[in-house]
Amino acid sequence: MVAPLLTAVPGTPIAVPGTAVSTGSPLYTREHVMARAGQGDYFEWLDHVWPAAGCAHPIRLHGQVLTLDARTGAQLSALHTEALPDGVIYKACGNRRAAVCPACSVVYRRDAFQLLRAGLVGGKSVPDTVSQHPAVFATFTAPSFGPVHTRHVRKHSCADKNRCGCRPEPCHARRDTPDCEHGQAAACFARHEHDDGALGHPLCLDCYDHDHQVVWNHGAGELWRRTKQHIERYLNRLRRRRGIPGKLAVSHGKAAEFQIRGAVHFHVLLRLDAVDPDDKTLVLPPPPGMTVSDIDDAVKHAAAAISYTTDTHPDRSSGWLIGWGRQVDVRVITLSGDNTVTDSMVAGYLAKYSTKGTESTGHSSRRLDGDTIGVYADPAGSHPARLIAACWRLGRVNAWTGLRRWAHMLGFGGHFLTKARRYSVTFAALRHARVTYRRSEGNGPEYNPIAAVEHVEEETTLIVGRLTYAGSGWRNTGDAMLANTAAALAREHQKAGREDLAHEEGTHA
Repeated sequence: MVAPLLTAVPGTPIAVPGTAVSTGSPLYTREHVMARAGQGDYFEWLDHVWPAAGCAHPIRLHGQVLTLDARTGAQLSALHTEALPDGVIYKACGNRRAAVCPACSVVYRRDAFQLLRAGLVGGKSVPDTVSQHPAVFATFTAPSFGPVHTRHVRKHSCADKNRCGCRPEPCHARRDTPDCEHGQAAACFARHEHDDGALGHPLCLDCYDHDHQVVWNHGAGELWRRTKQHIERYLNRLRRRRGIPGKLAVSHGKAAEFQIRGAVHFHVLLRLDAVDPDDKTLVLPPPPGMTVSDIDDAVKHAAAAISYTTDTHPDRSSGWLIGWGRQVDVRVITLSGDNTVTDSMVAGYLAKYSTKGTESTGHSSRRLDGDTIGVYADPAGSHPARLIAACWRLGRVNAWTGLRRWAHMLGFGGHFLTKARRYSVTFAALRHARVTYRRSEGNGPEYNPIAAVEHVEEETTLIVGRLTYAGSGWRNTGDAMLANTAAALAREHQKAGREDLAHEEGTHA
């Protein structure tokens, strides 16, 4: 497994795996490698940077790490980062986006997979009985804001739709070939392939309602909150009508994904639970008489019934209508594998979506401000540029400033992976378990400063880091190459070990 090539300094032709923006002068990678490898403390340095070895943009921290008595608060020892290699502690950036940091996004994706799957089959503090709860996998899409180029296959003959090679239908076929009011063709007879650059772009940029789309992205989180609330109310009304006692709750795990046109849609796991009135944290199976078909009906009813109108805006006195599109897909989740949708599949789907951003739309940037907005926004430019320009223009009003804050995300300001509290374990619990393993059973050094930063408590001592931000990225391209190469070799070794274990278990079975 080799990390993608990233440029060390913008505009520099040198590219090495996982290199971030360097704080020093860009030198040749070979000179950096020879200088670092020739030092007497090279292996000590390699152990020191190991927790962030695969990171593209490691965070450098400077300061002290103190060991305190947990009972009295007395200081037992102190370690200053000046005594460590490079005088800093390296900590992985933890960015979830694969386009920003491939290595950290893999960790996030694996944690997301475990979190989501535990909510379906149990484990990691979730009772195993959840595997018997009715559950569905639903997809909620945005409405149309204008015709865009699409690839539609009426009937699939392929085994894997993600690698579909079926012949698509014409994009927007019509009997006549009229032009819109801006002189653009209102029809398209092309049969677009997967890599066609026209996919997701409007047939006419001037006819497309860019304002409505960015406002919809901004309000999608509130729309989902109301939708889930309606689903629970629908199911409880159905329960009372059938004379079933108790109360029902729907626990969810949700991932957001950008469509090529720049609109967000949600992939949601919905699990039906019973609520204990004395302890609402308990996860109990629903009473007999409530089935997965009831969840299916509740989801489709909510998607059709729930909508709301935004507050007024100087550019739109009546506000914008926020509601779901007509394409709502609901599939039953099974554990047997007989169905096409299993617990592992949907957990893998959502974990993969959670590491994506706006890359599929053709736009990728960090948060924008008055100095950088002109680089990406253009009211008369491309489709993404017009969406960003709409965010910035509409966000000029005080009540709508969130659109400017999230202009780089085309108006969407929500989390890409969310869950109900009772659905599953938390990311924090998974990170805590990983840090504890590194300190107690891992193969790294006995004392790990990175674990100290996580404020992990032991039985008798408390480790506290008094650290300040010293910078981001590797010091130079040579350090990045050496650290990433060591991490890649370790990943290959781990992969080979897993394959051997899987082979032995399969042979034994």
